Amino acid sequence: MTSQICVLVTGVGGRSVGHQVLHGLLLLGAKYRVVACDASSYSYGLYQVPSRYKIPRADSSSYLGALRSLVAREKVDVIIPGTEAEVGILSEAQGQFDALRCTVVVNPPQVVRICSNKGVLARWLEENGFDVPRSCSPGAWKELTKSGGFPIVAKPTSESGASRNVEILNSETEIRQYLSLLPPGREAIFQQYVEGPQSEYTVGVMISKSGQIIDSIVLQRNLVGLSLGMERTIDGKRYALSTGYSQGYFVKNVLIQSKCEELALKIGARGPMNIQCRVDHDRVYIFEVHPRFSGTSSFRADVGFNEPDVLLRNFHLNESFGRLYYRTDVAAIRAFSNIIVPMGELNSVPESSS
Repeated sequence: MTSQICVLVTGVGGRSVGHQVLHGLLLLGAKYRVVACDASSYSYGLYQVPSRYKIPRADSSSYLGALRSLVAREKVDVIIPGTEAEVGILSEAQGQFDALRCTVVVNPPQVVRICSNKGVLARWLEENGFDVPRSCSPGAWKELTKSGGFPIVAKPTSESGASRNVEILNSETEIRQYLSLLPPGREAIFQQYVEGPQSEYTVGVMISKSGQIIDSIVLQRNLVGLSLGMERTIDGKRYALSTGYSQGYFVKNVLIQSKCEELALKIGARGPMNIQCRVDHDRVYIFEVHPRFSGTSSFRADVGFNEPDVLLRNFHLNESFGRLYYRTDVAAIRAFSNIIVPMGELNSVPESSS
């Protein structure tokens, strides 16, 4: 009898990407032996599996050593990183885990580097023929507003997950105030506001480890409740931005899927790719590309597009996949969920150290 594959999912805090991955794997019952880890014992996903660990933060010098120790201790076959910081670290450190015969489901370092800076990404998209909102550095905002007017969208070039510090700005005063409040050392990018909050989509693309399209899935976002970020009415018109907590409707859209699949192939993706875009007059404006699993991975798994399972099997077992069958024309709706944990259990999560 074949032994269970042991999968380690990192960063499993409530509403995190890691928790979304965990959901997809746990849908499969006992198919995998799942181990969860997080930097905090106050992390929802830890208490959904029997094997749980605390590890150092990804920016700690002891992070990789602790992860290697955990791989050896639990005989981990596959790691799926659940935070953006860990994706960056593990894409560069894949060789360390190859030596332990442990597969890391992560994109190549060059892909992660391009996508980790929104200024670099915007230039790459434009140079490679994709529609992208007109963009500029803070020093060139006058040229941007002269050609397209206000409002504009401001965001940090990095570490803006879940739309942190992303704002709609409508004047020079607001621009200067935004820049003055940015954390030290952070850079920003200004972009054209693309019309229509009802035309925003989040798209998942799976690329095999050999560089072939497996499939893609489109969620049309409904910017209400947890999904609604900043919202403003300017001159009687509504402008809105999304958060990192998408909800909406799974749809088939050949235009969006073909454009996002083209992007994933051209950028050299291997594994999961999550793309955010708005559509205006049949043009797909791409404004975010994340080379990782998505905050909607649990929704996708619920309708039959189980990215963690498919990519794990492709990367680790060399299984091949064609297009998948999954449900569309259904709504995906968010809600909070609770878990009650005895303090003794919370305080006794074992720590993995190097």
